[in-house]
Amino acid sequence: MKFHWLLSSFLGVFLLTGAAEAARLQSWRFDASQNRLYITTEGGVQPKAQLIFNPTRLVIDLPGTSLGRQSVNQPYSGAIESVRLGQFDDDTTRIVVELKDGYTIDPSQVKFQGISPSEWTVDLPTPVRAENPNSEQGGERLSVEPSAPSSPTSPTSEATVVQNVQVTADGFLIRTAGARPQINFEQSRAGDIATLDIEGATLAPGLSNQQTQTNGKHGVERIEVRQLPTEPPITRVTLRIKSSNTQWRASLSSLGGISLLPAGARPLTTPRRLTVDPPIRSSVSAQQPPLAEPNRNPISWPRTNTGSTDLPQISNSRRVVVIDPGHGGRDPGAVGIGGIQEKEIVLDVAFQVARLLEQQGVQAVMSRTDDSEIDLQPRVSLAERLNATLFVSIHANAINMSRPDISGIETYYYDNGLDLARTIHASILEGTGASDRRVRQARFFVLRKTSMPSVLLEIGFVTGAEDAARLSDPAYRSQMAASIARGILLYLQQR
Repeated sequence: MKFHWLLSSFLGVFLLTGAAEAARLQSWRFDASQNRLYITTEGGVQPKAQLIFNPTRLVIDLPGTSLGRQSVNQPYSGAIESVRLGQFDDDTTRIVVELKDGYTIDPSQVKFQGISPSEWTVDLPTPVRAENPNSEQGGERLSVEPSAPSSPTSPTSEATVVQNVQVTADGFLIRTAGARPQINFEQSRAGDIATLDIEGATLAPGLSNQQTQTNGKHGVERIEVRQLPTEPPITRVTLRIKSSNTQWRASLSSLGGISLLPAGARPLTTPRRLTVDPPIRSSVSAQQPPLAEPNRNPISWPRTNTGSTDLPQISNSRRVVVIDPGHGGRDPGAVGIGGIQEKEIVLDVAFQVARLLEQQGVQAVMSRTDDSEIDLQPRVSLAERLNATLFVSIHANAINMSRPDISGIETYYYDNGLDLARTIHASILEGTGASDRRVRQARFFVLRKTSMPSVLLEIGFVTGAEDAARLSDPAYRSQMAASIARGILLYLQQR
């Protein structure tokens, strides 16, 4: 689960529950333009924070963490004067954000965000001039109260309303209005039933639960649309499928609503009305959003022996692979050279991996198919609900922007994912020629909480000169996707 906390102004300490383990500060970066501090450790960490006055400074302690390097004092211009790192004692690394004399910050606006136990960001509000800079305030610790974690099914001011079901040349379109639909999609192992749950959604006024014949369109015998008696509400769309050999997928549609497509279908075109007037995240989307600011001069990379034409075929497979593009929405992940954002790069690669798997006979389900923010627990819950065979989370790495010399591939596993990690890692190295930064064990949330073999891929450093140039290039991203898909298929072939 992604963690969100707010610093408040009275006594107390922030402490993430759970036993501390030995860790090392792997990287840190302060983005002065956003007043955001990025912290990455090898091993989980439980930060503690305090605001100290005269002069004003935010002190962040990382218990059980070693710095592993000399102390750092990085100066900045503006109200935030410097960021200092040092080994406070044998067991604690300390980070100090020093404000210019006469400035202060509102502690209630300092926001900690835990992407995982070893990845943190700290957002600082804009410093303001202190009303009484000579006041004798002490170095009191600030309480940090957890805010309620956001949930994809939490009610919003605007609900999702299901209006109707329409048929298109390639599939079906569930028309919706109001809030963006939150969807979970599953197909039975026998292949004869596919179920789409639209969370927080209700049927349009005057509509009732319906079963509608489709005349066998797209191999579907009938579509059922009904309101489940749940709170929050859920609208369920069920496809009764005649051809059990066809795999279906669901995704949010640019036409407004949710598209349901059989594997291999093209993106939805302008729909015509089906006579159904009233009437997860989601599986592979047929519509791939463009990556912002792509490299307009694609480069021919030296090793291209892994492509979609030589991928292993998995015959008669009922296996499900969850592809998890990291970050999304308000959480861009790492931001690197030229402003490239992790969330956009990994979504593009994930789309291509999922499509390649589908083409080779493996059902691929994506945790997100657009620029939406999803907590960690729903990503895990999706894999568990589908009884997935594998879980593959795709990320991009980052380190201090002053280290453009660092590039390479890292692959993480926790428990039963070692063989999967080694197979995919070797495929990426062979297919892309990227630098090898090893297979590593880590306690990432999505690795610890999934019961199936799981891996987390760091497909390059957006802060690395070599990797950033590659990841900005669509041709290289396709090469990376093919290498990942090949590794997954090779692993499945062996089992």
